[in-house]
Amino acid sequence: MPLEQPNRPILIAVAGSEPAEFWEAVRALLPAGAVELFHVVDEGPRQELEMQFGRHPGLPRPPHLAESTSAAERRGSEAILAEAAGSLGRDATTATATGRPELEIERRAAEIGAGLVVVAARTRSGPVAPGPHSVGHVARHVSDHAPCPVLMVRLRG
Repeated sequence: MPLEQPNRPILIAVAGSEPAEFWEAVRALLPAGAVELFHVVDEGPRQELEMQFGRHPGLPRPPHLAESTSAAERRGSEAILAEAAGSLGRDATTATATGRPELEIERRAAEIGAGLVVVAARTRSGPVAPGPHSVGHVARHVSDHAPCPVLMVRLRG
């Protein structure tokens, strides 16, 4: 039975290629209404790479490098969102942001007045003991801080 939400948009946070089981669960539970697929380009890995190559993450990058990196990140986000839209199987708007995923999802939910946020729980392979690390830091933060109810989809490992 679908979840009931008053006429407020539903924000689905898309991290990457979500498995078919994720989309099956989402389609089964999602109520009718506006849906936005949202992808965040995580700055953390880029900053780690820059430090590995001896660059301080706060320093500006050469323009050609910054431009090519941004273009690659945009293309990656567009591909992820296009795949998600096809998997969702219904009309949805899309949006992207760059930053810390947990904070950007929280910000975007408040910005659009979301009635529901959908996130995938991330687990390592194998059994994971229940507790704060059992669903991944992004899902944990969103479930604790989102300005609306959160549907956390956790697949069997």
